[in-house]
Amino acid sequence: MIELFISVLNMSVTASYVILFVILVRLLLKKAPKVISYALWGVVAFRLIIPFSFESMFSLMPRNTHTVSIPHDIIYQQSPQINKGIEVVDSFVSQSLPAPTVEASVNPLQIYIEIGAYIWILGIMILLIYSVVSILLLERQLKSAQLIEQNIFEAKNLKTPFVLGLIRPKIYLPVGLNATERSYILLHEQTHINRKDHIIKIFAFLILSIHWFNPLVWIAFILMSTDMELSCDERVLKKMNEDIKKPYANSLLSLATGRHILNGNPLAFGEGNVRGRIKNVLNYKKFSFWVIAVSMITVIIVGIALVTNPKGGNTIQLKDNLAESPSGTTEAAYQEYNRVKIEFHSDMMGFKSANEFETTDSKIVAFTDSTLRTSLTPAKEDDLENNHTNQYTVKLSNNIGGYSCRLYYDTLYNKAYIVKDGGLYEVNTDFARYIDSFLENTSITVYIDNADAVALFQKYGWTLDYQISAMKNKLNNIKALSGFNPNAYYFAYNNELSKDIGLDMSGYSNTADIDVEIYRIHESMPQEFYPIQDCRGVVVKNDSKIIGAFIRAGRHSTFNACSLIGNSFEKVTRQTLNEWLVNMIQADDLEVSLSKLEPEQVIEEYFTALDNKDAKVAEYCILKKTLLGNLTSNMQNSELFNEGVGLPLTGASIGAASIFDNLKSAKLLKVELIDEPDEYTKIFRVTVDLQYNNEITISSGQQYWDCHMVYESPQTGWKIEGFGH
Repeated sequence: MIELFISVLNMSVTASYVILFVILVRLLLKKAPKVISYALWGVVAFRLIIPFSFESMFSLMPRNTHTVSIPHDIIYQQSPQINKGIEVVDSFVSQSLPAPTVEASVNPLQIYIEIGAYIWILGIMILLIYSVVSILLLERQLKSAQLIEQNIFEAKNLKTPFVLGLIRPKIYLPVGLNATERSYILLHEQTHINRKDHIIKIFAFLILSIHWFNPLVWIAFILMSTDMELSCDERVLKKMNEDIKKPYANSLLSLATGRHILNGNPLAFGEGNVRGRIKNVLNYKKFSFWVIAVSMITVIIVGIALVTNPKGGNTIQLKDNLAESPSGTTEAAYQEYNRVKIEFHSDMMGFKSANEFETTDSKIVAFTDSTLRTSLTPAKEDDLENNHTNQYTVKLSNNIGGYSCRLYYDTLYNKAYIVKDGGLYEVNTDFARYIDSFLENTSITVYIDNADAVALFQKYGWTLDYQISAMKNKLNNIKALSGFNPNAYYFAYNNELSKDIGLDMSGYSNTADIDVEIYRIHESMPQEFYPIQDCRGVVVKNDSKIIGAFIRAGRHSTFNACSLIGNSFEKVTRQTLNEWLVNMIQADDLEVSLSKLEPEQVIEEYFTALDNKDAKVAEYCILKKTLLGNLTSNMQNSELFNEGVGLPLTGASIGAASIFDNLKSAKLLKVELIDEPDEYTKIFRVTVDLQYNNEITISSGQQYWDCHMVYESPQTGWKIEGFGH
């Protein structure tokens, strides 16, 4: 609730600028149609309820105005301060804010804001309850009203006409009106209904209820109501061909007694500001085309200028920098603690290289501290002691003391929780993955000196947490592919992703010395790759110039990758992988000879190659898609790809020096076609005798496997997609 309250405060402060500007423009448009002024209040409504906006060079908002001028973490800051961009105001308010102390369990500002949040909710409830009670009392008084026609009623105890209702609005008139007065008043009220003013008034009142603490919002509500009435009068006068200004004004004058500018009942609004309305009616003249045109253009320009934020500014952001992104964390925000320690308590280590991590890096400490403190959404979860929920302890400390939280990351249901102060709270899973990453990537470089890489990824909405590794590599020929060279296939595939942002590495083919940098990205992979979430940013440079950049999931399938725009390989190339390979592959002599074989013969060639320990022929028998997909399987995230190619049924262990280290022999005994789903796919039952030095994943002896064969292309022929049961 505190974060919601602070968000409303921020919107209210930003909207105050807009209200003052609209009041000024309203005065300048005094001689323009009142509907123009009426329309401008829509901009105020936008700023009061929408917490984000868009950038424009035409914005009239102050360049340093921040919707997060009152930071969501202000209750935890060592030196609490606001930032509205007005130095005098910022200085005066910030100096009056109480700072927390290390010894205090709750700081004074937190208490003040929490009390303010409850008062705010109480104010909303009072206004809404008062309105509902007023409606009920009014409906009780109107029980004796008589239906005249359709939705028009007459009541004896009324002094002013009004509209009541939302879905089916009714018009209530005082008894005793003459025919002329009734016709004008009815036309006025029906115009309100046709324009949906009764709905707009309710919507405006709800906004007022949310921002009841801001006097400028009350002024805006009153002026909006006035413009509503004046524009409605002008609409009526425009409809009538004859000059009815005087009789229309007389009808207003006759009902002047007992009028109220602001009705506490939003569902029933009467006609107020009679004096101003009469003056406006008597002075009314039909507006010329140019007056209307200039007024409309003015409103459109002013509307855009007030709705949008300054170009390059950060008046309004969709997410709180401190709570969402470590690179957006201001180290000064949390200076109480200077050390963070992470401990892992679950049994499944996976690829973690350590079960503890400790650092004094100010950016990591500040971001961790801010996230733990601002995670305020209570949660209920009974089952946290299971085999799919990782458990961590996160400790923040300094020379005086500190605090710790228990972190639970449910990897099955993608949820994360922290336990602090005896309560369970939800926390962003991006943060849980961030904490977990330090246990695998223990030798990291937090300071990223490649500003171009940071800027490039930020341009497309990605945040680089830290550098995982950097290495020298070579770039083989990626313009045409022959055989299966891991380097060429890896960079050729990812070059297509780089092309999506205007980078192309193919011109650097056969470069012996390129620089490759791997970064951890804070955000998750795009939704289409779920449940894969962890992702790395890969930057390729030649002579300090970025020539390629793409996003990869790391140790998973090579195909879990996207461009910086978030597009998959298929979206970028508008081709399937096989279609792309057809255009990229240049078959050599071995490929040509194998392409002429029937699928059964390719299977025979494969097992003969395994038995002879001939890796090249064996690789040529495997589908390129299978080989490419396995390039990044089961590798450390600090690596780029597997230099060695894994071959099916070799029984090789991870990290083995050779793919044939464990295989003693492979004898094909029988091949039998069992299914043919389509003309490009065949499934064979193969009987083989496999002998291994160590039975790691496959037993030695005679066994049966289903071999999936795919027709890859005319130049490469039939290939083995894989073996299964």
